[in-house]
Amino acid sequence: MATIAFSTYSFGPKCMAREGMQFALEHRFQGIEFGSWTHWPQFMSPEDIKYIRTQGANNNMELSIHFIHRGVAIATHVRERRKKHFSQLQQTLQLAGDLGAKVVVIHPGSVDYPGVPSTNTSESMRMAAIENLRTFLEDVLPLAEDLGVAVCLENLFHSAGNVFHNYAELLEVVETIGHPLIKIILDVGHADRSDGLDEAFKIFGQQIRHIHIHDSSGLMDHLEIGKGKLDFYQYLDILKPFPYTLAIESRDEADPEGCVLRSRNALMKVLGKSGD
Repeated sequence: MATIAFSTYSFGPKCMAREGMQFALEHRFQGIEFGSWTHWPQFMSPEDIKYIRTQGANNNMELSIHFIHRGVAIATHVRERRKKHFSQLQQTLQLAGDLGAKVVVIHPGSVDYPGVPSTNTSESMRMAAIENLRTFLEDVLPLAEDLGVAVCLENLFHSAGNVFHNYAELLEVVETIGHPLIKIILDVGHADRSDGLDEAFKIFGQQIRHIHIHDSSGLMDHLEIGKGKLDFYQYLDILKPFPYTLAIESRDEADPEGCVLRSRNALMKVLGKSGD
């Protein structure tokens, strides 16, 4: 049975880890993902880490961390930049181990080639970036293995400048590495706005280790569940038995907490679970 969690992404960049955990405890969430606005190792004190680890363990919560993505291009052609991002990911993985989190989510990001805007990079530059990404993940595997933390690549939009232009390319990287700790995190809104959610479930299949769930209009995602066009009942046979986490990433700046709670209730209705 799927675990219902939420991401602190829903509360914006000012939401710190302890605040997110307190919300999770108050509203009896089964998990929490520390969202992508923040490089979390710099923003969790030893006291925060102990509190989150203890509360997570005592309440049987599934914890995950979204690796910072703003200003980060892990497939970069710039050696020093790649070295910096590698160190940041190592720090994030170590934090996951300290917290008892089992998943770190990362964005493949854009093609980063010196002196060339990402949207103007050539196909050969993009293919080289995919190779950079693959070796980056292989290099971080020993630490992931030591900590028992899965590193999950997220599907982004298939637009000019991004590393991946279709689902098959993302899947190929994961399958080429062929390790149980390198998996896919499916973002349903990104899928709806690229090559479709049906195709994403079909192509990614058993490689999906984590799901970001929110609604989409086809033009805008991260909507409150029930406010877009996605029919989650259509995917009930996939979502209900999903053995891992469904992390709500719905966001409404005017009513962030209400948005998350209503999304949780809508998702529970789909899954046939009783709410509070």
